[in-house]
Amino acid sequence: MKIKLTDKLSILQVNDHFRDWNMLDDERVCLLCGRRFSGHEVLISTADEEVEMHCPTPDCKSGVHQWIYPVNPLISEKTYQDWWLALGAGNRSEDADGVDGVPSPQPT
Repeated sequence: MKIKLTDKLSILQVNDHFRDWNMLDDERVCLLCGRRFSGHEVLISTADEEVEMHCPTPDCKSGVHQWIYPVNPLISEKTYQDWWLALGAGNRSEDADGVDGVPSPQPT
């Protein structure tokens, strides 16, 4: 899908309900693969009438809800490591605890 740069920025702004895009040079970090990328690199496609946006890493299936700002000083290192808990993907239980009592990610 060939998209003009102005259209690409508009698509990012309208379809990313989690974070703001001010320009295509804005960067995000994918929580699934760890890649840092800009709005220029986001893959945009359509399925029926719906716009889909994906991480530019080959075989990474993440979408906008799994991208974060590269630096967020308001989030502690502990919170960053346990990001999946904030997404509701894991439950703390004694059986699910990993190293040092930190829960391991649970499949969804």
